[in-house]
Amino acid sequence: MKPIVLRHLIIGLLVLTGIFHLAVALLNAAPGLGWSLTAFGVIYTGLSFYVRRDVHMKKKPKKGHINGRTAIIVTMAVCATGLALGGSNYIQNGGPLALPIMFAVDIAIIAAGAMWLMKVHTR
Repeated sequence: MKPIVLRHLIIGLLVLTGIFHLAVALLNAAPGLGWSLTAFGVIYTGLSFYVRRDVHMKKKPKKGHINGRTAIIVTMAVCATGLALGGSNYIQNGGPLALPIMFAVDIAIIAAGAMWLMKVHTR
């Protein structure tokens, strides 16, 4: 996949998981996790705009800026944090089927981000 396609995939997955987190929190499908789901839903949605910010950047990036590398790394770190926190809570307390689906989306975002980083740095 081309880096731009991977970036659009990451943006789409971030929007999807952001809305999904907010919907699960709003429906109170995971009692006791409402505030954390809401926080991560807002963070993921905000990250989608951060990653998108320079999708249409010109071919030559600004000095020290590699077409959104920082945005991708921050996104991967936040997804890994959400996966670790949510996963440990899920293992300890269980929860609805929505949570493992969110974990799968987090893993997909991390994988797409890693692929994007490899493609950008091998040019």
